Amino acid sequence: MKETRRHTRQLKVVWDAVKDETSHPTADQIYEKVRATMPNISLGTVYRNLQKLVGEKKLKVMTLGRTQHFDPMVDRHDHFICERCNRVYDIFVNSRKKIRPPFLSRRGFKVTSHQLALYGLCKSCAE
Repeated sequence: MKETRRHTRQLKVVWDAVKDETSHPTADQIYEKVRATMPNISLGTVYRNLQKLVGEKKLKVMTLGRTQHFDPMVDRHDHFICERCNRVYDIFVNSRKKIRPPFLSRRGFKVTSHQLALYGLCKSCAE
């Protein structure tokens, strides 16, 4: 029974560390933030709890290169990624506009959703 309570507390601490984030942090960044509250937590425990939150659809994962970034905004949105500082920004594309390359439907494909990532320089890096 004690293990279940500890697991619940660890999950809550991980969720509290990421739920209001807009910076799309990595697991390592979340781990550093969680350690301020729970110094003895392991990186593996943070990873497991992040994956549990993804499974519960409280977080989305986006992969940039080899690195996973976690996003608590699970509503439909897209991203702008700065090529210099690697910061990720949320962007909102008019959801009524559908992106359906015509050649896909002609070949029998059915598009059900899309992910859009725009790359460039953020305002700070462009100055």
